[in-house]
Amino acid sequence: MVNKKGWLRIVEASIAILIIFSVLIVVNTRTQLAQENVDLTSLTTPILEEMARNVSFRDQIVENGKSFEGEVRNFVGARLTQTSVKYDVAICDISEICSLPAYPSDAEEIYAGERVISASLNYYSPKKVKIFLWRSVVEN
Repeated sequence: MVNKKGWLRIVEASIAILIIFSVLIVVNTRTQLAQENVDLTSLTTPILEEMARNVSFRDQIVENGKSFEGEVRNFVGARLTQTSVKYDVAICDISEICSLPAYPSDAEEIYAGERVISASLNYYSPKKVKIFLWRSVVEN
């Protein structure tokens, strides 16, 4: 055998490639798990704060109430980046209890955050906006 060193280098390179790929797979899996384990209550606060800072959005919530829930759902959906997190929104008067219309069948735990929204002193009819978040649990 004349070319023993050539075959040895090919085997070494193949093993090195396998090691690199396995490290990349392990790191990728760990980062995905870390993203999945984000506390959902920490996601509601910035979204509600952004709603409260937007004057025109705030006015729409106060004036239209429940009929504006679709727009608020779109607003929340645009700000959630995790695909496994599902959400729903409820708008109600301050004295009412905001709740989900139906408990989602794919949820283990539901996290909620709420904020009182009022527009201006000219039209004072504050509303409560509540965001419900849960991780979708798919049973196999």
